Amino acid sequence: MIYIPKEWLKNEDNEQKVQGILSKYFINDINYDITLMTRELEAIGETIIIEKIKTGAISA
Repeated sequence: MIYIPKEWLKNEDNEQKVQGILSKYFINDINYDITLMTRELEAIGETIIIEKIKTGAISA
C-alpha cells in the first residue's frame, strides 16, 4: 500500500478506490501505464493524485 496524505485527496471517501487504482498499476513495470491510471483517477475526480504521480511524489 502506498501512503497517501489525506490532504492529497479531493474526496476522502475515494481513498480505497485510489489505493486500488495505484495498486493495480504499480504492481510491476509491466502493468505501469500512466495513461490508463490517470484516466481512472480523473474519472473519480482525484486530480491532485495525478499531479503527484506526474511530479514523482508518488511512484512505484
